[in-house]
Amino acid sequence: MTSATLPATEVSDAGDEPTTDSGPSRTAPTWARWLVLGFLVAVAVAVRWHFHSMETMDYRVFLSRWYATLDTQGFGAFREQFADYNYPYLYLIWLLTVVHAPTLDAIKALSAAFDVVLAFFAYRIVARRTDRFTLRALAFGLILFLPSVIANSAWWGQADAIYSAFAVGGIFFLLRAQREGITHREYVLNSLWACTFFGLSLSFKLQAVFVLPILAWMLLRGRLPWYTLATIPAVFVAAALPAVAVGAPWSDALSVYLNQTDSYRQLTLGAANLYQLIPISGDATWLAHLGIGLAAAIVVAFLAWSVWKEPPVTPTSILVVATASAVIVPFLLPAMHDRYFYMAEVLSVIMAFYLPLRFVIIPILIQAAAIGVYHSSLGADQGQGWGAGHGFGDQGSGGGQGFGGGRGPGREHGFGAGAGGEWHGDTGDRRGGGAPGGHGGSGGYTSGRGDTALGTYASMMGLAALGLVGAVAHTLRRARGVVIRP
Repeated sequence: MTSATLPATEVSDAGDEPTTDSGPSRTAPTWARWLVLGFLVAVAVAVRWHFHSMETMDYRVFLSRWYATLDTQGFGAFREQFADYNYPYLYLIWLLTVVHAPTLDAIKALSAAFDVVLAFFAYRIVARRTDRFTLRALAFGLILFLPSVIANSAWWGQADAIYSAFAVGGIFFLLRAQREGITHREYVLNSLWACTFFGLSLSFKLQAVFVLPILAWMLLRGRLPWYTLATIPAVFVAAALPAVAVGAPWSDALSVYLNQTDSYRQLTLGAANLYQLIPISGDATWLAHLGIGLAAAIVVAFLAWSVWKEPPVTPTSILVVATASAVIVPFLLPAMHDRYFYMAEVLSVIMAFYLPLRFVIIPILIQAAAIGVYHSSLGADQGQGWGAGHGFGDQGSGGGQGFGGGRGPGREHGFGAGAGGEWHGDTGDRRGGGAPGGHGGSGGYTSGRGDTALGTYASMMGLAALGLVGAVAHTLRRARGVVIRP
């Protein structure tokens, strides 16, 4: 590596040069491109508006309550833990209360705005592959109109687009840092931006960890300055500072995710992953530990193989490895919720623009599984408000049936409780009433396995995971056959 340019050698993807960030399109003038993209956004807004009045249980029990707390108490509410999400998302909700935005519409509009950010980064990443505006616009439109993306923000009012937008933005800057002829200063700057975006993603949702192995891979391959990784914890800590400044203890500020990871003791919580396919009863803790170990072993084995074989790092290999991580890790981990494949749903579509056409089956399988899971969740408890559910949780002693990991919502906010009780979200702290349904903050894991349909969706996701293993092998083998240019 020289101080003038980086990298010293550059590998393209089978001779197909990524384009630069600037330059006119070969197919359309600037005004026409903006017109097309603006039209796509306008249609996407109209589609989302169709769902604007739909309330789910998550909104009634959690999101609206968080909004009301911030609206009545102001920023000082952060002195106490009143929600189970990390602070950055709650800061955004507080901003909505400042402008007195209507609660339901504002929360959904916030998530929908990041749908556009996601589409923007998809456009920019595909632009690194081709200068054909039609393909860039296709990527932009596909992300905006993915059924799972629409359902997540417009119907469910969830925030998965936010952390995913920052994660995809981080991948975009990783790609920028690898472009041919880049100076060392630009390489470091883009690497810092990448880690900053990953830090923001992790600050919004713990699920960002599903793609963080891509950073370890690039670090071991000498394509990421090690010191830039310090940006991730720095951003995470900085995100907590405003809450700490008004009185939140550091122990609370830094323990949100620790509480979440210890809150659920079911192998699957509505997710289309491996545990929908394994019939098991009784204590399944051994299987949960086996899944965690297997996920870790696969990541470590791939990293060790990369150190040994030194496969070339290309734009395609970055995207494929990141997508494989976003699918395989949650497919094997226990206690995964129905929306935890969201980043995989988006990345798989972007990745498809970098691969031969036959690999389009991967995003199709992932999206089909996502549609089925969303239909199962939104079509059952989420559409019926707070009360008795149709999940597979235990019967709470207070009278109401708990929401479990089958057709129940299976989200971060905890599951149902007996009558007269109140959930404190991810912490699983139920105050009053009966015992929680489908939750075991301490003790062993139970199955949580759902109905036959969820097993079918899990099979689709499993096939997609196998397809991604093939895509990784194809991409790295193809990269090895490319001439490395000095």
